[in-house]
Amino acid sequence: MSASPPLSRRVLFALVPALVVLGGAEVGLRSAGWPSPEAAFEHNEPFWVVDSALRAHPMDHKEEGARFPVSTDENGLRAPLHPVDKAPGAYRVMTLGCSTTFGWGVADAESYPARLEARGRAGGYPKLEVINGGQPGYTSFQGLWLWGRTLEDYAPDVVLIGYMVQDARRAAYSDRSQAILQQDARFLKDNLLYRSRVYLGLRSLLGGVQVRAKERTADGDSGEHRVPLAEYDANLRALVDKATAVGAQPVLFGYPLERAGYTAAHRTQLAATAAALGVPVFDPQPQMDAAARAEVLYFPNDRGHANAAGNDRIAEWVLGFLGSASLLDGAR
Repeated sequence: MSASPPLSRRVLFALVPALVVLGGAEVGLRSAGWPSPEAAFEHNEPFWVVDSALRAHPMDHKEEGARFPVSTDENGLRAPLHPVDKAPGAYRVMTLGCSTTFGWGVADAESYPARLEARGRAGGYPKLEVINGGQPGYTSFQGLWLWGRTLEDYAPDVVLIGYMVQDARRAAYSDRSQAILQQDARFLKDNLLYRSRVYLGLRSLLGGVQVRAKERTADGDSGEHRVPLAEYDANLRALVDKATAVGAQPVLFGYPLERAGYTAAHRTQLAATAAALGVPVFDPQPQMDAAARAEVLYFPNDRGHANAAGNDRIAEWVLGFLGSASLLDGAR
């Protein structure tokens, strides 16, 4: 009576048909060019950074005939400019967000990060340095990538995680889905399984990946969030972990718009994530709702961006929160 094959060989033989089927499916899907984009992407590529080493470079603004000067460091981060390597004794607050944090439409010294630094130094925190980590068009998806590429090198002591305004916008594809559909190497190198069309198909069927465009309408109710709520929660958690890993105190920040509007659901998620993680959260939207009724704090032709007065108000509120939470004691 002959001995039966070893268990390992029997398992291997049993797997052969499945591997043949999966391999054939992979080849077939690739040959068919699936998946392919059905609609235009919200932006040209998944990841980008403002040009580096700019000095008062003029940028166009929606206000008629308006331009505003922009200065950046060697990594494309906007003023206030500080060396990447932190000087002994310096205390750094890093602000993360999109063009609202970057300071679209205002001069270098008028963005809310610049005003936060100026107000802080004048108000008893002479060691304060603010690193403006805002980048135009950014969601938390791009923010996670930029953290590993650049931001963590600045050794912040406090990180204001202010992604929301762009995360909540609607598009044909989510940012994550765009990176997958474009097979962007900067995303796939950390997510190798997404190179497989079979895996991508399974994730699509389970609702984990968007491979079909969701049409946007004039009322903005359809389409997909650039960062859906579940992904937003996951990205916030990842950013909190990354900030904590470099010894920084993370703070979830709800950047205030003239009206909360389309960001309401993401604001609710921001608060829920902060509560679940036990990290500080600051959302001055109620203060802005009241202040914007009495003052002109946003541009008339670009109501999504605060003007100089609006940026100064936001800096005032942020400084007050950080001080009351004892998060600036190291800057004294």
